[in-house]
Amino acid sequence: MGVETWLLVATVVVLAWMYSRWRHSYWSSRGVPSPSALPFIGHFHKEYFIDTKTVDFYKENYTKYYKSQMCGLYDFFSPVLVIWDPEMLKHVFVKDFDHFGDLRDFNLKTGHERDEMVSEMLSLKTGAEWKNLRAIMTPTFTSGKIKSMFPLVCDKADALVKFSMKEAAENPQVDMTKNFGRFTLDTIASCAFGIECNSLVDQNNVFINNVDAFFKISTATLIKTVFFRFMPRLFSLLGLSINPSAGDFFIDMTKQTIAARKAGKRRGDFLDLLLEAGGKSDSTNEKQELSDQCLVAQSVMFLIAGYQTTASLLSFSSFLLAKNKDQQHRLRDELRQMVAEHGDITYQAIMEATLLDACLQGDE
Repeated sequence: MGVETWLLVATVVVLAWMYSRWRHSYWSSRGVPSPSALPFIGHFHKEYFIDTKTVDFYKENYTKYYKSQMCGLYDFFSPVLVIWDPEMLKHVFVKDFDHFGDLRDFNLKTGHERDEMVSEMLSLKTGAEWKNLRAIMTPTFTSGKIKSMFPLVCDKADALVKFSMKEAAENPQVDMTKNFGRFTLDTIASCAFGIECNSLVDQNNVFINNVDAFFKISTATLIKTVFFRFMPRLFSLLGLSINPSAGDFFIDMTKQTIAARKAGKRRGDFLDLLLEAGGKSDSTNEKQELSDQCLVAQSVMFLIAGYQTTASLLSFSSFLLAKNKDQQHRLRDELRQMVAEHGDITYQAIMEATLLDACLQGDE
């Protein structure tokens, strides 16, 4: 190549680098501390595939910028503000929520059924769509509606106790983190998808295998995500999907369950409650019904929101109770008194168990 070509390439590189620096000066120009960012991709690599875990990256920034109560990150060129000050969080989520009502737009609409399904989740909706869907779904989580699913949860809890006791009799150590994870999956499979997978016993259950595949962040997924962010039209034309193929399993399974429920096979679970859900349209004042795609999306969201969070809560709470025997005895006494008063562990009894609530909430 001639000198002119090299000069042109060098000029383009310098201009691109200057543009990237300018886009990544958003937080520094506003006095918000921010860790060093790579050109163009910002901190995407730190959050997803170079560092060991996302939580380690956030912990590092929390420790480094603790006194600032916040730090700024970049998802490619999009500025992301991370805050941890309780008072500031109250303003965002409560006092000034009218200014922060819109969720972040992840723009997953590639035209592929799996991505279209994910984009229908309540947690990814924005504006009027989020407001209307939230109004329809909110009655689903009332105390009375949740109470209807209590027997399904009790069945899985009994299975967890039975399986854990059997393991304890055969082994000196029991991996309760794993057991809690399987219990959570069994409960969600029953309540959200209407199926019995019994993962505590059947370690190779197809439901469990697809859950693991759905949550796994592979190199191919990351490459496709970057590809879509920079060339969304070409990505869609090629018929690619950001979400893993395991999503097809949940789509097909939930659609089959929906068809069975509409034919009259009800069991009082989350899916039944969604099918019964309805609301008033702001424009037509007519009852709205959730589409099958929307129903599938909310069931999968139930899995995403409830799987690792619930399993982790149970694991941490059990660990702390094991380390604090006096609190463990106090909790056992409360539960014994509960059974004596109510005749069994009932939904109402659990709602009245103050020490149990404190243990799960982490209150002193």
